[in-house]
Amino acid sequence: MAGKFRLQVISLKRMLFNEEVESVYLSGDEGEYELLAHHYPLIGALPEGEIKIAGFKSIPLRAGVVLFQDNQCNIIVEELDDQATEED
Repeated sequence: MAGKFRLQVISLKRMLFNEEVESVYLSGDEGEYELLAHHYPLIGALPEGEIKIAGFKSIPLRAGVVLFQDNQCNIIVEELDDQATEED
């Protein structure tokens, strides 16, 4: 049974993503992992790479922090220089 969870990706300048999703792939300190609905609580650092969101466009990042708790995932990122200049 596939469920969904709220994913918010935020930089210091703007909200980059705020939707219900089925999964997200992240690269952490110890490799790539996938978060699904009702994942156990976690907090972690994200190195430079990208956030791969199922059914949506990937989001590149320079670095970030992820928190998953109560079926909500919040990711705070430092944007890459070229992404920060794009208009929404």
